[in-house]
Amino acid sequence: MTPYFLIIIAMFLLKASTTSAFFVLRPPPPSSSPPGSLLRKDSLSAKQRTSSTSLNYDKELRKTLTDPRAPKVPLPYGEESRKYRRNVFGHNDWLYHRRSTRNFTNLSNMLMSGIYRNIFGEIVLLTLYSAVICAYNALVCDGYADLDGLMHAPLTNLPVIRLPIIPFTLVSSSLSLLLVFRTNSSYGRWNESRIQWGVMGTENRNVMRMAAAWSSPLREPDPRKRMEAVSGVGMACFVFMRSLQRHVTGPGDEQAFQMDIKAVIPEKEAQAIIDAGNRQLRALYYMSRKIEALPLSERQRIEVDKSCVIIGDVCGGTERVYGTPVPRSSTRHASRFLTTWLLLLPLALYDPFVNTWNHAGMIPATILISLFYLGIDELAIQLEEPFSILDLPGMVAAMRGFATHLPQWHAEYTNEEFTDRVYGGEENFSFARLSTENVVNGNQHCAWMNMNDQKWSYCEGRISLAKTNKHPEGTYVRRQGAVRNGSLTKQL
Repeated sequence: MTPYFLIIIAMFLLKASTTSAFFVLRPPPPSSSPPGSLLRKDSLSAKQRTSSTSLNYDKELRKTLTDPRAPKVPLPYGEESRKYRRNVFGHNDWLYHRRSTRNFTNLSNMLMSGIYRNIFGEIVLLTLYSAVICAYNALVCDGYADLDGLMHAPLTNLPVIRLPIIPFTLVSSSLSLLLVFRTNSSYGRWNESRIQWGVMGTENRNVMRMAAAWSSPLREPDPRKRMEAVSGVGMACFVFMRSLQRHVTGPGDEQAFQMDIKAVIPEKEAQAIIDAGNRQLRALYYMSRKIEALPLSERQRIEVDKSCVIIGDVCGGTERVYGTPVPRSSTRHASRFLTTWLLLLPLALYDPFVNTWNHAGMIPATILISLFYLGIDELAIQLEEPFSILDLPGMVAAMRGFATHLPQWHAEYTNEEFTDRVYGGEENFSFARLSTENVVNGNQHCAWMNMNDQKWSYCEGRISLAKTNKHPEGTYVRRQGAVRNGSLTKQL
């Protein structure tokens, strides 16, 4: 038996044993899972639970995730526990986070960690593999000591299976750098996603704030219509955030998503978003339509649309992070490097633990080293897709609450507070009848005026000195512009 043969056996056992070990500490699925979810307990028969621990688990899991008609297989604990990692801190949470006993507390509950429970299968395999090497060398090659300390001769004269420790020392720095690179890349994706959702939340709140504050009774005197328009913008912002949440959280959220948007917008619009190929883009289009219906000036409308442009840009970044993993060749190489290093490590730990009983100290050493190295790799995998561990449901729920209160805030202000001086919008004005002093000629788009002994023209929002006067006469001249002179204009 050679070291290569032991490695082949270990790799075969990895395929056979780690799958079943995933479910040793797996909690029962929550009863509140949506219908059709992969986590529903009643969707798993005894036969399906048994078959999921076979050598074909990877193939069955892939089929389950791609074919809705395929039998459902249970997911590992690490996948089910991701929703419990959506931390949002307050003041007391930070105080507890900085407690002086945190290190010993974290060490005492290490076995309850979701990271370590998710790599439980690999740890069990490496432990058994290390024990097999230790027992083989002691019984077959090197001799062993019994519990009384008496030495016994080996069963054969085969050489001891060992490796020098120097090669592992040389490559350990490269392995550490590779793991650090993977962890930093995954954390960068998590941080970028959190910033993106923060920006989208901020810009959506800006849209709602401007809609509530700038919707003027000077353009829409009916307060009920103004409140409906403001409420429509708020709910459109919520629908956009909810659509993007559904995009990055998977099909298990489909039924709840459809119920949420049908509860806040008309059935026709909700169905159009549900049927769209890109739901978040369709929801952003719906938001733009609602903004267009607000009683705002053109300048104000442009300011609101700037926030919509930012939302669209950041939404594209979110789609990019969700749809583009860290290059898979890099992930595979790191996995192969780490697995090979850990499988060969027990062969190098045999000699350093010569002073322990039958070299048995190599077994706990292998466990600890494997635990921490595989834990780093698991952290990188868990952070690579950040949306299922971010508190997106809380952000979206907060957006809906904000949208609910918008009409109430808008109704708190009286018509007298919505003045041109306060809000700076280009309010609708009309020139008085053409017989009014200083108004010389004009129509619905242009006007001619005498002011300060000079002839001025207003045409399509521009004011300039007039050289000619060829505009046809009209009864009223209505404009949206920047001329504000009480002697020339009358406010509508």
